Amino acid sequence: MEDDSVWAELVQAHLGEKYAIQHFPSVEAAIEAAKQGPLPKYILLDYHVGDTPGTKLLQHLRKAENPDEPPYVILLSGQEDVQTAADTFAYGAYDYVVKGPQVWERLRVSFRNIARQEALRADIIELRIRLRRWQLIAGAVMLLVLLVSLPIYLQLCPENRLWQWDPFGVGQKPPCSFSQ
Repeated sequence: MEDDSVWAELVQAHLGEKYAIQHFPSVEAAIEAAKQGPLPKYILLDYHVGDTPGTKLLQHLRKAENPDEPPYVILLSGQEDVQTAADTFAYGAYDYVVKGPQVWERLRVSFRNIARQEALRADIIELRIRLRRWQLIAGAVMLLVLLVSLPIYLQLCPENRLWQWDPFGVGQKPPCSFSQ
């Protein structure tokens, strides 16, 4: 979202081939659009849109987002103030990019970092799935070991058990391997 038409056209020219760009001239228009459907994956947000701070939209987006797939909000600003950047991160911005000669390189780095973060998130999910599979296998093996060893133990050591069990029906007391 950008209120400066020149910057809106520059963003469209530089990023329009790779990303579907939807421009909103005001925070209120963007909030209404966010209410209508799912949030986009990437949001470029101007720090000031007219008289309204972009952080107002950012606060609304954070309330409406899907926690499993939050949008990546990159704030664009003409302000180089460190406190302003810190405040936007406190509201949940992913990055803060100052408009100027290096803006396209900084945006490229932001998008590359987002791609890396998503790849890491996918790797974590895959590793969690693998870990749970191995935990299930280990649990099944432990249960199998218990099921196989318990009858053997109970048969070999009848004085250590609380009940009598003779699965083979022989009626004899086998010697306990522990008491010999």
